[in-house]
Amino acid sequence: MRVLLAVSQSVDAHRNELLRCVAILHDTVERAKLTPAKLKKNGMPKSVVRAVILLTHDPAVTYADYIIRLKRDPLARAVKIADLLDNADLRRVTFRPARNKDRKRVIRYAASYKFLTGQIDEKSYQRIMKHGE
Repeated sequence: MRVLLAVSQSVDAHRNELLRCVAILHDTVERAKLTPAKLKKNGMPKSVVRAVILLTHDPAVTYADYIIRLKRDPLARAVKIADLLDNADLRRVTFRPARNKDRKRVIRYAASYKFLTGQIDEKSYQRIMKHGE
């Protein structure tokens, strides 16, 4: 729900029902085992289902490739940015300097945020992500 609240605070988000739907459903395929077919069957618009599919990280795909692919979709991109900000919230993030996994996660979140918001290009993002995966 924190991701829904975050996207709801953007300018005009209160008018964008599709964005709110994606924010609510963004983790459902991974965590609740809800399928895209069930989303379609229950009346979710194609754009919502497409964004939810893009937001579902297939473990066979690198995190960098997953982010690069979803950047093209405005709904998926907006929700992923909100999700990254939520996941990287310093009030909740666990960071143990001795653990390389934590360090890589922080690099992955920061680089992905900068790429999705246009602060770095794809080539720079891929170079940084070699250290974050």
